[in-house]
Amino acid sequence: MRRGRKKILKNLSFGKIVPNLATLFALLTGMTQVKFALKEQWEFAVIAVVAAAFLDATDGRLARLFNACSRFGAELDSLSDFAVFGLCPAIVMYLYSLSSLNRLGWMISAFFSVCVCLRLARFNVHDIENIKTPLSWKFFTGVPAPAGAILALFPIILFNAFELNLFKNEYLCGANILIAGLLCISKIPTLSIKNLRIERSQYTLFLLGMILFMGIIFAYTWRVFCIIVLAYLASIFVCSRSAKRILKNSNDQLLTNK
Repeated sequence: MRRGRKKILKNLSFGKIVPNLATLFALLTGMTQVKFALKEQWEFAVIAVVAAAFLDATDGRLARLFNACSRFGAELDSLSDFAVFGLCPAIVMYLYSLSSLNRLGWMISAFFSVCVCLRLARFNVHDIENIKTPLSWKFFTGVPAPAGAILALFPIILFNAFELNLFKNEYLCGANILIAGLLCISKIPTLSIKNLRIERSQYTLFLLGMILFMGIIFAYTWRVFCIIVLAYLASIFVCSRSAKRILKNSNDQLLTNK
């Protein structure tokens, strides 16, 4: 009996549960966006999503750091992503503007949630079956769920930056969330920083740059967020052109080898 207890305790080392704790913190942080939306504190709803996206980016790295990768962790992360980046932003946007369209507004919100769900399901299938393409090492297929959620909330970011009622217009918000949903389920190559490497000689410069960047964010939060979102949208076109060039070179190399 004592051996069994020792084995159970050994399997529950703190390092093994840290990644799952990060995922659960992301879930709780992301879900508070609905609470803020119910109080019409729209700026805090966006900040909650950004914070959840940051936590979501760390749980996988923590799992590899503590050698705690597991199927349970992967499924927990996927379910958390759907709630935080698929379901909650749709509710926030419905409360923010789309409720003016009644049933149509709810259908548009639901459409975004379904798109994020399909995007996550596709990602899980590719992960389980280890499906790789010539572009997998450099790009995501479609817009990832966290980026899709931020794109869906883009009108709120614009309103906080410029305080124009135009960005509360239900038709504009509806079109925006539809586009965000379609980008999630698309097969367009999008920016991935998972293979980004920083040279040792540039490490100090990188840290100084990040400190300066954080200072600018604190000083001009909403306008900087606008620039980041617009830069990300521009990167989609750049990535598409780069992906076409990579595929062309890959096909040319195959023909040469034949």
